Amino acid sequence: MRRPFLTTVFVLVSSAAQAELLVCNDTDAKASVAIGYNDGGVWTSEGWWNVAPESCSVVQGGDLSKRYYYYRVTSQSYAWPGEKYFFCTDQDAFTIAGDTDCGVRGFDRSEFRQIEVGTATSFTVHLTAPDDGAGTSAPQGQTTIDPPGTHGEPYSVQGILSHCEVFDASMACEIHADGYRYVAYSTAPTPQSLLEDLMAAGENRPIGVSGDMISYEGNVAEITIRDYTFAGEDPYSAHRAAMQGLWRSLDDPNYEVLIFGGIFEELYQQIPTDTSTMFFTQNCEGSPGTGPAILLKSYDRADEDRCMFVLGVGNTLELAPAGVMNDLRFYKVN
Repeated sequence: MRRPFLTTVFVLVSSAAQAELLVCNDTDAKASVAIGYNDGGVWTSEGWWNVAPESCSVVQGGDLSKRYYYYRVTSQSYAWPGEKYFFCTDQDAFTIAGDTDCGVRGFDRSEFRQIEVGTATSFTVHLTAPDDGAGTSAPQGQTTIDPPGTHGEPYSVQGILSHCEVFDASMACEIHADGYRYVAYSTAPTPQSLLEDLMAAGENRPIGVSGDMISYEGNVAEITIRDYTFAGEDPYSAHRAAMQGLWRSLDDPNYEVLIFGGIFEELYQQIPTDTSTMFFTQNCEGSPGTGPAILLKSYDRADEDRCMFVLGVGNTLELAPAGVMNDLRFYKVN
């Protein structure tokens, strides 16, 4: 059963009785609430407050000192759509400082709504259910998708869902196939709800996608996604999974590699020096030996492709760059 969106998401009223941020659940179902705010320049999120039907909970006590607060509500019966403000969250009770690198730190990245408090020191947010009659919003998951060819040449491709990223007011998901990066943005005509579903599915998933190709340059194509199916096999799935994370060189501790999805980012003294797309292959062309190997295509198109044999991965990672005498050896940081 699909959860209906709220037609009136909240009503803000001033409260002179006590200084606080209060959330009142005016629906017939339990709701869980998380909040976000800027704490001295650090974006911070807290949760969860479980608010029973027809009851209220204080989520911030004392005089409200900020103009804007943000909130996220979950419920088994209703859906409160977000407004593209993103904070880190967790399944359990949490207080999280910082709104970046959520996945790397073991958290979820979740969408919030904004509350404009202004100069008031007390506000109440009312969560209301939709009316049963005309005017209710579309059920969650129901979106309008443009017909094929609306935004470019129709395409279909089978590859790997590398990862999804969240920006200040948008998000993007990236599929890697046949040496190309296919990138879909929520600011382009791909429904954000579809990209959120892909993000929830996790990284490194075999996937087939179809849509329109908006543009391409080099090995990067900007696309829309109209439809997708998680299908197919990945013979390198074990290596992909084992190589995820931050690795530090055993020979030079200033040199690190961060692997996230199909992205291979190199850092020196914690400063990024190069970012490449990582494609698995069975060998390095023109070099003796058998794989698995990784082909690195730098974001800087002036750089040549590099190929490295994966000699081993576990608590350590050992790579043998083709045409180079010395192997690269790393230990896992996280």
